Amino acid sequence: MTEATGTLIVRQTFLNRAAEVAATLSIEILDATSEPSPWSAERLDDGLKQASTLVAGAAMLFAKWAGEWQQHANQLPLFDVEKSNRAGGDPNIRYYHSYWRLAAGQALVIKTPIIECEHWNFQLNNYWLESLDYRYHQITLNKGSATLNSDGSVTLIIAHDDPQHPNWIETAKHREGTMSFRWIRASEHPQPETLLLEGAQLEQFMTSERQRLGKKASSL
Repeated sequence: MTEATGTLIVRQTFLNRAAEVAATLSIEILDATSEPSPWSAERLDDGLKQASTLVAGAAMLFAKWAGEWQQHANQLPLFDVEKSNRAGGDPNIRYYHSYWRLAAGQALVIKTPIIECEHWNFQLNNYWLESLDYRYHQITLNKGSATLNSDGSVTLIIAHDDPQHPNWIETAKHREGTMSFRWIRASEHPQPETLLLEGAQLEQFMTSERQRLGKKASSL
């Protein structure tokens, strides 16, 4: 940290949130030589201004991004690495950000090979890039929780109603929002494929998936 440091961000990665314990963190000044100086009205005013600027700035930035991503809705292109780094993103992560929009009876299928990496995950968000409610809905899957295909790839299905698939991503009653796929310290960065299905195409795809999963289950 330097005199110019104004923000500290800590990210904890979970493989199975229900079975893991969140970290307990504390901050201690190691080279303090005296008791803290009293707060002044000016220092308090400056702190409140910085806090409100952070909140307003984040909301405006995320709204701007959500608007841009609507131009490639239901796809997952690679997010500009330099833009990500300037916004405070981890340079060891490759982000695939986009917007999703599903009408009743539609489903968005995402498929990608899984390669050597420290971690990967997919997450469904609202318009403001906030994750949907992970306490009661499966809105995210990752390296430790997703069911892989026999060829080592993974197929994720975003749908309003349960398709009877282990990798169902729930919309939690939302009709649209943002979404994100991450590769963390990956040996390479495959481009996730997306496919919007409905009607007979969706039913045909799900029938094929159920048969494949049934055959796989019977062979275990």
